[in-house]
Amino acid sequence: MKVLNKTMFPNEIFSDLDQKDGLIAVIFFFVIFIFSFLNLYLVNISPLFSIMKNDTNSIYKLVFALLMDLPGFIFVIVVLKYRKQKINTLGLRKQGLKSSIYIGIALISMFWAYYISNKGFSIKLICDSAFYIIFVGFYEELIFRGFLWPRLVVRFGKTWGTILSGLFFGMEHLPLDIVFNNKTIFETFILGNSSSINIGGGVLIALWFIFIYTRNNNILLPSFIHGIQDMLSMI
Repeated sequence: MKVLNKTMFPNEIFSDLDQKDGLIAVIFFFVIFIFSFLNLYLVNISPLFSIMKNDTNSIYKLVFALLMDLPGFIFVIVVLKYRKQKINTLGLRKQGLKSSIYIGIALISMFWAYYISNKGFSIKLICDSAFYIIFVGFYEELIFRGFLWPRLVVRFGKTWGTILSGLFFGMEHLPLDIVFNNKTIFETFILGNSSSINIGGGVLIALWFIFIYTRNNNILLPSFIHGIQDMLSMI
């Protein structure tokens, strides 16, 4: 019960941040948002996109994910160096590390056991697991819950900072609809075709992962759960 009754705003997550970090977080989001569009367009006109359409080419999904995630990882490192901040401001702490790893291994093991019993073992299982756990779960949690959320809360307050982080999380999924699913910017942003689902759902999903994150103040726990939730699409 103590774990469930913990606050969603523990002081240690925000203690080394100030309001300037919140403004940097807003700029950071729009930079990676623009880079997402740019990277997706480059992938879309390259041979990689046609290869990725074949679901058996899981290794190419990893290449695609690396191309998409790399700018975000680089920008985070640049900001930390510029602000002279430690990696624990991203939610990577000794606190909760062991429990996050144990829970993550247990969940992955259960998923693998179920998957192998139904579909058998394959290299695709390994590649897709790496894709969802590292390049989806860990990346999105590091960026949106570890980096953006606490900085936005410090600048805009608990309520609006949390809502804004969820809106950003939903918006980050829009480039895929526009570039890969052929939605126009008018359809997406003006008519709300898919954007209303992505953005509104982004807030709700963000609350869920923030709750998980703040159970032990380590970003690895929501990373594992986020990745495994998305892995369910493999079944």
